[in-house]
Amino acid sequence: MNPELELFDANPDWRPLLAAYHERQAASESGWLARIAAVEGLAVEQTSMVHGKLIALGLLKIDMGTRTEGVRYQVTPLGRQAIIPPPSRQQIHEWQHVEEVDTVAA
Repeated sequence: MNPELELFDANPDWRPLLAAYHERQAASESGWLARIAAVEGLAVEQTSMVHGKLIALGLLKIDMGTRTEGVRYQVTPLGRQAIIPPPSRQQIHEWQHVEEVDTVAA
């Protein structure tokens, strides 16, 4: 099992924020989203910390954008794997890139 996914699974309070990005990203033309400031199931004061954890684990990508757009976020292939309930996930081997597994799962 991937250690990043194990850490994510051990912290279920992080799931609502990643799930919110995943859901909104599907409807986005560019795939990039403005920062989500609040989400049901996560205390507002925890949102910044969870953003940092998701970025550090490689589940959420950040882009500084332009002056008018500001900071933008995108769920990574590993983040899309994290959204899948653990028993249903396709195993990612050390030698595989997450992108390879993500395209096979899609």
